[in-house]
Amino acid sequence: MSSVAAAITIDETPTLSSGTSVISSGYTNIFSIGPTISGTGHTPCFSASNTSEASHSPTQTNAPSTTYSTYLDLFEEEYLSDDADLQEAISRSLESSTNESDSRMTLERIMEQIGSRVNNDSIVRFNIIRRNVWDGTSRAMGRSNFSPEKKVDVKFTDDYGTSEGAVDNGGPTREFFRLCLHEIKDKIGIFEGPSNAKVLTCNSKAMKDNAYFYAGQIMAMSIAHGGQSPCFLSELMYECLQKGPDNVKVKTEDITDEETKSQLQSILQAQTDSQLQDAVEQAASLISLAGHNVRITLENKQETALDLAHWYVLQRTRAPFERFRDGLTSLGVLDALQNYPVQSKCLFVKAEKSLTANDVENLFQIIHSERGSNAFQAECRTLAFWQDYLQDAEIENNVSLEDVLVFFTGCDSIPALGFSPKPRLEFITCSRFPVANTCENILRIPVHAVYTAFRSDMDFAIRNSPGFGRA
Repeated sequence: MSSVAAAITIDETPTLSSGTSVISSGYTNIFSIGPTISGTGHTPCFSASNTSEASHSPTQTNAPSTTYSTYLDLFEEEYLSDDADLQEAISRSLESSTNESDSRMTLERIMEQIGSRVNNDSIVRFNIIRRNVWDGTSRAMGRSNFSPEKKVDVKFTDDYGTSEGAVDNGGPTREFFRLCLHEIKDKIGIFEGPSNAKVLTCNSKAMKDNAYFYAGQIMAMSIAHGGQSPCFLSELMYECLQKGPDNVKVKTEDITDEETKSQLQSILQAQTDSQLQDAVEQAASLISLAGHNVRITLENKQETALDLAHWYVLQRTRAPFERFRDGLTSLGVLDALQNYPVQSKCLFVKAEKSLTANDVENLFQIIHSERGSNAFQAECRTLAFWQDYLQDAEIENNVSLEDVLVFFTGCDSIPALGFSPKPRLEFITCSRFPVANTCENILRIPVHAVYTAFRSDMDFAIRNSPGFGRA
């Protein structure tokens, strides 16, 4: 009788602290417990449980089970109905067991599942002007034949409507998603709050134009189609997507509007009836809009303030939130977020760690001339210039590390699983300026004899090449 080996996958989600690109190769470290099959037959392994193929004493087997069930019934009557702490402990234990199972799912496998939904046999075309990316995006998404599962083909045009002529093998798509996510975050009026901790806000025109739904779809598509991750949601917003607005606690600190926050904090800080009355009068409009009809006292002021904060941040934007969430269901992204919230968090919430020179440097496979040749010696000198240039970009504002990434990939951040194909660094002598191929993630840097000239030419090229494939 054949047996299947139990496998425990020991595969942590790859981090990007080193900047190393991670490409799915199907390789997984596996530690097997149980019998395995080899060319010579079965290899016996020990098992933690001992079972037999047939039971010769069914009465003896069932009796303890019946007794135990009776015991559980008595236990439930005695304790579970009254002991809330015990119920909570059992609930935590069950959640812990579920989380342990879910933790075995790596981010790489989650991304593979999402990416597998893309239909490369059908194409959706986006005709985009960089000065107004959202206009072309919403037109394309409003067509009757649009589907987020279709392969994305982006055509950028200049201000005169003339095509740049770039073939979209990945570079224009990554640039499109970067520009589109930037407009969603800061320009179309559906989010508010700090740059990397956004929450939804009310916008009647955006609601009418279906912008919340489109924004959710674009964020899902960027993840599935190889774009950068939309890492600008607040912790609160992410938790809301995971659990639902009714199951999330809001604090006054989560309110982005300073006036509203100040009004609620005045209610919380009131020490006397007179102070509380003044605070309530200042917040009268907010209290009326929230439909709060209970008299506010010193005893219930904290509960009231938190209820009003919850209404302002989440309930006030409930309809926009539901449309945004509907958009995120595309390509199974919302399901992945809710089923694997720990692994998926890095796709939506920005990590505290900033991009470093080492992150960018370690992305590249370096292509040299023949070792020992004169060209090789010149390239080694230029490689040192390149590493110094990245160090300077990390601490100075002339050209940032994000600008360097955009130049050769179209993204201003490193995707969760790195770039595919792996970026390559090559050397050229036919031009004083760098040249980039954003489809293949290739950066060709000029060989120079002096660092100041290298830096000047790199700066000029990167600052003056906002379009695809321009150097």
